[in-house]
Amino acid sequence: MLNEKLLAVLSHPADGAVTILTNGDKGPHLVNTWNSYVMVTPEDKLLIPAYGYNKTEKNINSNNEVTLSIASREIEGYKSKGTGFIVKGTMRVIKSGEGFERMKEKFSGIHAVLEITVDSAQQML
Repeated sequence: MLNEKLLAVLSHPADGAVTILTNGDKGPHLVNTWNSYVMVTPEDKLLIPAYGYNKTEKNINSNNEVTLSIASREIEGYKSKGTGFIVKGTMRVIKSGEGFERMKEKFSGIHAVLEITVDSAQQML
């Protein structure tokens, strides 16, 4: 089960940045999205719409480990307002099925969905 504070960050109406780190043959690669684009499934997987993310998809084909940085200035952290998480897990790219169809309804221009299975989520702030 995902941490309640992480779920609060993901569901907060004020967008916070989500950074996705993958590793490929040419080293690390970063891309960004917004917390409002991330959908949490009943199985606690994270779904992220993919409009481009071509290099991310290529990296996942050879190494499916992923690290995300998810943060919000609006959610109370350890000492003050603002918190962030480092989330580690595995990712796969889906181009059909229920998760893809749900995301396609909300984000019509996508070609795929990044599906992250979370292994750990550590609060940093």
